[in-house]
Amino acid sequence: MKYKHFDDIKPNHRMDFIMVYFAASRSLRELEAAIRRTNNDRLTCRQAWLLRRIQYKLTQMAALWKKYVE
Repeated sequence: MKYKHFDDIKPNHRMDFIMVYFAASRSLRELEAAIRRTNNDRLTCRQAWLLRRIQYKLTQMAALWKKYVE
């Protein structure tokens, strides 16, 4: 999967950070559920670590956003 570079992303004034945060969290939960379904309801340590890391980065982004909004 190819991702866009941060500098190539254009501003979108129709989006709200809160909406994006919750959508990303939902997608992360769905991804975890799909992985668990394929692995007999288990995650490997590496998979769990990667999912936690993504969630932590989302939390960091939310904290940074709140710092500038408030």
